[in-house]
Amino acid sequence: MNTEKQFTVAENLVVMVEPNKKHQFLMTTNEVAKGYGVSGGAIRKHKIEHQEELIEGKHFIIVENTKMNGAGVGATKSNSDRESATYKQTLWTKRGIVRLGFFIKSERAKLFRDWAEDLVIVIADQSEKAEQLSIWPEPEKRKHNRLTRDRLVELLADVAKVEDKALRLSIVDKLINNH
Repeated sequence: MNTEKQFTVAENLVVMVEPNKKHQFLMTTNEVAKGYGVSGGAIRKHKIEHQEELIEGKHFIIVENTKMNGAGVGATKSNSDRESATYKQTLWTKRGIVRLGFFIKSERAKLFRDWAEDLVIVIADQSEKAEQLSIWPEPEKRKHNRLTRDRLVELLADVAKVEDKALRLSIVDKLINNH
C-alpha cells in the first residue's frame, strides 16, 4: 500500500488505511487485526470460518504483491525465487471490516467497530453532499456595481428631474456620500 493515510481510532490506536476509488478505503489483514486487538491469524481464521458471509470483491480483495517487504505477515509465497517472489495479500474493504466486527467480541473490537462505522458514515455523507452539489449549477458571479464618475453624473441628471425637493436632496446625498 503506497498511498496510505494514518487514522487515529483511539488515543493509543492508530491504523493505516489506503484510499480506494471502488471501495473508498482498504486495510491489510494486519492493520485490521491491530484495530480489533487480535492477531492476523485470528482475522484469517474468521475469513475461513465465515467464508459464506465474507465475500471476495465485496468484503475483501486479494492482490498480488511482488515486494518482499510489502507482502505482510501471512502472505503466501507462490514462487520460490526470493528476488522476484510474488505474494498474495488480503485487503479488507470497509464492508469487510464492519462484517468482521460481527465475529470479534471485545471492548477494543467494539471501539474499532464504532470507528469503522463512523468512518463509513462520514465518507458516505461527504460523497452524498458532493453528489448533491454536482446537480446544482455554479452560482453566477455577482457583478459589482461600481459607481463611475460618468454614471454618477447621469444619475444626478435624472435626480434633478424629481420634483419633490426633500426626496431629490436625499437621493443626491446618498449618491455623493455613499450611504
